[in-house]
Amino acid sequence: MAKRKLTQQQKRRVDEQIQKRTVEKISSPPLSNNTQLGEEQTGLVITSFGKRVLVESETGEHYRCAIRQHLGKLVAGDQVIWQTDIEEHTGVVISVLPRKHELSRPGFRGQTRMIAANIDFIGIVMPVLPGIHPDMIDRYLVAANQLDLPAIIVINKVDLLSGEEDWEDIAALLEPYAAMDIELLPASTVSNAGLEDLRAFMDGKNSVFVGPSGAGKSSLINALIPDLHIRVGTLSDATGLGKHTTTNSILYHLPSLDPSKPYSGNLIDSPGIRQFSPTPCSLSELESYYPDFSPYLGQCKYNNCTHSIEPHCAIKSAVEEGDIAVSRYQSFQRLLTDFKNEPEH
Repeated sequence: MAKRKLTQQQKRRVDEQIQKRTVEKISSPPLSNNTQLGEEQTGLVITSFGKRVLVESETGEHYRCAIRQHLGKLVAGDQVIWQTDIEEHTGVVISVLPRKHELSRPGFRGQTRMIAANIDFIGIVMPVLPGIHPDMIDRYLVAANQLDLPAIIVINKVDLLSGEEDWEDIAALLEPYAAMDIELLPASTVSNAGLEDLRAFMDGKNSVFVGPSGAGKSSLINALIPDLHIRVGTLSDATGLGKHTTTNSILYHLPSLDPSKPYSGNLIDSPGIRQFSPTPCSLSELESYYPDFSPYLGQCKYNNCTHSIEPHCAIKSAVEEGDIAVSRYQSFQRLLTDFKNEPEH
């Protein structure tokens, strides 16, 4: 596999991290008395499991690595500096390069759980069956806006639509997003509909698929990466975990259509979740993440209008007139309530 080249910015970050190493080594205890570590090098986190991660070296080899305690939780997509344990063919991550973007979700007891790092593109996968949920779409779109990342909505399993009436129902649900010029991509792993367009969106990017359990993300990934079963088996052997036991995100390289390139971008598969929530934010910030609200902001009678019980509210009037979709208004109110009830840390 071709050696991964760093950008000038990444090289500068590596130099800065190495300059700090002397101080960090004094404060970080050795893994064991017998550990012999090799030279520092950059690597890519493929997945995390327990207190360890699977790191891909610059030459494409995979190593089970321990993590220095002060680094915290690592996740698929993290760029790291690590050293090999020469005797054991394992390694230790000693530093993490600054993350460009990170997608996370609330975990237990108010804690944040990372999903993916250094992503460039979000594919929101929604199935026609068991059903498309606008509320979840809106939550992912808010998260994408918070990260200033492009997002598309992949309408998956369209082969299950039985006729024109089904299409009309789906189109009605998705009309608010089409009006906001959000890309809507019908897809099917049965008919291969939309797969080439999806590859074009993902080309050269670090992409992440998000969506509920049963959305068909795994089927899409299987279609985009034909040798996935081989890769899953390799990862299972490398981590020591079963093929279906992990609930963490996993990074896969996308096959390149250019024979001169080993791969063309990366795809991070995230676990399906029942309820996703973006990072809590203020009322004014949340309003800004709903672009369909924009024409009516500042027209309410009260400056701090929450668009719920206040009279003379421009947003509510727009909903009544059909200029803002009821589903969008309802998802906004649910998020606002969730953020108000967010426990303080």
